[in-house]
Amino acid sequence: MRILFSNRYADALAKTILFFGFVHLIVLTFLACRESIYVLNAFSILNLDLVIPGLGDGVVNLVISWCVVLAVYCFAYLYRTRPTKRD
Repeated sequence: MRILFSNRYADALAKTILFFGFVHLIVLTFLACRESIYVLNAFSILNLDLVIPGLGDGVVNLVISWCVVLAVYCFAYLYRTRPTKRD
């Protein structure tokens, strides 16, 4: 696996967080298949619906939440993964 940080402790912490986040999304996907698709609302996953009530409810907010996720992914892909110039 690729090294994310030069510090071993920070790298291990980042990989641990990524692993548990991945497992969390897998569990939510199974719950969505069994119960309701609304558990996949990104605003609810981040508990933003506690700050702004109603943000985790409805199909429109579900679609908006995943549009925000897609926008963050596009930002990360376009701006954070560009090859760096090495002299």
